Amino acid sequence: MSRSKGRQGRPYRRARAQLLAESTICWICGHDGADTADHVIPLSLGGDPLAPENLRPAHGVRGCAVCGRKCNSSRGAKMTLPAPRASRAW
Repeated sequence: MSRSKGRQGRPYRRARAQLLAESTICWICGHDGADTADHVIPLSLGGDPLAPENLRPAHGVRGCAVCGRKCNSSRGAKMTLPAPRASRAW
């Protein structure tokens, strides 16, 4: 059974758990509730899958409760962040 390059079993799960224990503020949309780790430099572009400086909290498949984005998926394997959605400050 093979594993994908970025999800190297326990070491990745430990790194993700440590990251989310420190903060659950999504680095893409800025809202709380991040549930996964996003790689700053995508693995497909040579990013280190376990380096703490390459991991940031992001909303995964459940999406953001505030803006509804699936931030990690919407970013894809790009080096840049997507344009933030306009928010209304009422």
